[in-house]
Amino acid sequence: MLNRWLLSIATVAATALPLAGCGGDAARPNVVLIVVDSLRADALGSYGSEPTPSPAIDHLAAEGVRFERAVAPASWNLPSVSSLVTSTPPWVHGQGAPPSGAREVITLAGSFAAAGYRTGAFTEMAWPLLQRDFGTFQNTAFKDVFGSPDANSAARTLEAALEWARADDKAPFFLLVHTYEVHSYFLGKPRHHELARDDQPDYEGPFRDWAIRDLSQPAGPQVMAALLEANEDDLAYVRALYHAAVREMDLQVARFLEGLEEAGLDDRTVVALTSSNGEGFRPDLNRVHHGGRLHHDVLHVPLVVRWPGHLEPSVEPSVVTTLDLGPTLLALAGLPEEALFAGRSLVAPDTGLLSGLGGPRFHVPSLQKKQVVAQEAAFRILPSGERAPATSAQLALYYSDWVTFIDTGDGTELYDLKDDPEQERDLSAEHPDGVARLREKVRGLAEQGAESGAGPDPEQLEQLRSLGYVQ
Repeated sequence: MLNRWLLSIATVAATALPLAGCGGDAARPNVVLIVVDSLRADALGSYGSEPTPSPAIDHLAAEGVRFERAVAPASWNLPSVSSLVTSTPPWVHGQGAPPSGAREVITLAGSFAAAGYRTGAFTEMAWPLLQRDFGTFQNTAFKDVFGSPDANSAARTLEAALEWARADDKAPFFLLVHTYEVHSYFLGKPRHHELARDDQPDYEGPFRDWAIRDLSQPAGPQVMAALLEANEDDLAYVRALYHAAVREMDLQVARFLEGLEEAGLDDRTVVALTSSNGEGFRPDLNRVHHGGRLHHDVLHVPLVVRWPGHLEPSVEPSVVTTLDLGPTLLALAGLPEEALFAGRSLVAPDTGLLSGLGGPRFHVPSLQKKQVVAQEAAFRILPSGERAPATSAQLALYYSDWVTFIDTGDGTELYDLKDDPEQERDLSAEHPDGVARLREKVRGLAEQGAESGAGPDPEQLEQLRSLGYVQ
């Protein structure tokens, strides 16, 4: 009887395995990667924001894996998103970093395209590396992306992405979606202000009708100048405005996910959501907006991955990097590793006898502690708190568990995130020997592929202008 039962189970498993494996397109999941620009992790309810402005993303996180301590490799979008789609640090791909050591890279879209996936990207920004290897690439933003409240729209971008995803089911797809909706909290969108006024009804200060519209200079410096002068009441309203932008973005994510479900695509689609960088609201520390520095508020980003019925829901407390997302998505799709990817897969397949029934199943294994490095080579923060183009030394950051070390070129900063999550107390003067060792290690890592002291070249400066960062 036992032998007959075992034989029966083996037969069922053998017939089910082709459905679970990597053989045909029908067995492979669709993959959607949503990147919300300038979204701090702690702006989401699933990461502690109360009351939550993000019920849809919170639900997505509850159904999938939420990585509590994901770190971006840069504090603004050009280098960070380039790292995300190539699984390489900034000094390797050379976007928003010294290009002298830039090496060959493989894109995530290229990996999926080579495996027979149709590939599409619907974004509110564009540059050559980002566009590479997509069969369909559409920039949904208007030319003056930071000059009008209508210039960028999560609704427009996600609607176009959903239409593309539902158009053809003959092959699995890889879809990249990027939105500036949260980044644009300073553009004076009527809906953002309406929600912020509901939250702060008594506020009558200078930010009540805030709108950056002066196209004669980049938006970023104007945002920073305004925030550096903000008092506590102003900041409460600005944060309400920022959370209003999160609410609007979350509403559009909800509609997108509902559209996948209505099309019968949700159960066979991996959905990942993350951000390029966070955002700063601490004028007392000269830490506002993003770019030019490497503190936790601009590097700690959300990272959520969901695949219903195939990826075991969990919360992972280990430090990870968004460079890990590319290898993770390839693993979930059953595709081979890319040798040039620097990240690691954050999931592992279940290998039990019945694990293949109904398709492959994955979980987050016990992750080995990993040191994470970030870099800034395009901007620097002046003593006034304003941002300027970098002229010499690069900034590099080193995460090791709860310790963060920043080499600013001119000096160092050392923080204990467990006791000091806002990074208000620099401990570097108390640990000179350890700081010296860390500085040597970080500089060695960050100079592996780049010439120290080199700023952006003319082509990259033109990219920065097109993205509204410099004149």
